[in-house]
Amino acid sequence: MFDLNNHDLFKKDYSFNELNATSLIDRITESEQAFNYLIEKGYDNWILTFSGGKDSTTILVLALQYAIRHPDAVKRIDVVYSDTLIEIPSIHQFAISILRFLKRFKREKRLNLITHVTSPAMEERFWVKTLGYGYPPPHQMFRWCTRRLKIEPVEQRLKKYFKKDRTAIMTGVRYGESRSRDERLNSSCSRGGECGQGVWFQHSEKLGVGYLAPIINWKSCEVWDFLAGFAPSLGYPVKDIEQIYNGHETRFGCWMCTVVKQDKAMERTIAQDKWSHLQPMADYRNYLWDITRNPNVRLLRKDGSVGKVRKNTRRHLLNELLKVQIKVGFELISPAEIKVIEKIWKN
Repeated sequence: MFDLNNHDLFKKDYSFNELNATSLIDRITESEQAFNYLIEKGYDNWILTFSGGKDSTTILVLALQYAIRHPDAVKRIDVVYSDTLIEIPSIHQFAISILRFLKRFKREKRLNLITHVTSPAMEERFWVKTLGYGYPPPHQMFRWCTRRLKIEPVEQRLKKYFKKDRTAIMTGVRYGESRSRDERLNSSCSRGGECGQGVWFQHSEKLGVGYLAPIINWKSCEVWDFLAGFAPSLGYPVKDIEQIYNGHETRFGCWMCTVVKQDKAMERTIAQDKWSHLQPMADYRNYLWDITRNPNVRLLRKDGSVGKVRKNTRRHLLNELLKVQIKVGFELISPAEIKVIEKIWKN
């Protein structure tokens, strides 16, 4: 277990009352029990999908601390960061800094710890799909992005490391994140199964791997308490994540996310002086969303419904993106992507 009684480690820098500390101890203990369950079932190869967000960062610290105390039980840990190439720069920078930290963190030297950074295949990248092929921006009814940009790159990279009935993938899903997610979790739980099955733990017969949600019952405030107080006391440089979020209620996604109507994550990022120069990116996201909703810039399908974005509009949007790239001073679209897009246009 963690040294849960030595609260002075984090009381010096973070304000805890007795109720908060007790609640956090209960949540940590629950997560420890979930890890014990994995080991008892023979899952000794762990994959941590790390996004740089608060939930995946919490799981990363919890899992590593467990493995440090049980090095013979956990045989291998793969930490994988799925870079969509359109991540919000502040959270992307934080994620990369954590991966670099893991490579030099002395306590992990005795662990079989491997870090990975994945990105979408060229044909599946966001700009190739939108500006090349004319895909409309993702929305709730046509959310084409998540599997292509995040899930498939991770699966392709890590499939070769899967060991049947020995590999467990950690997920950061929690109750209370959204009503729709809670409904899916409740539906999963209603199926029953042995202790831990349904919500805490699920087994995929297709892949032969287990999925564990070690912080399923954690409240958002408990996650923040852990990151602001307890994790830094263990030596993890995660305290700055609260400044990156600029508010506890922010949910991070891609800076080009059009699935949400209002991109609060980007708004809160730009509200900070350090990131205020990213305003042209937010403006471009809104511009692309508005212009592609106009049926006049879309081709019609045989049934009369609107289809892909017309090529002249895509060309215009690429030119505007390159202007934004100059304004912010770093690469938003690579020369290789532009070359593929132009090839698609010619064909």
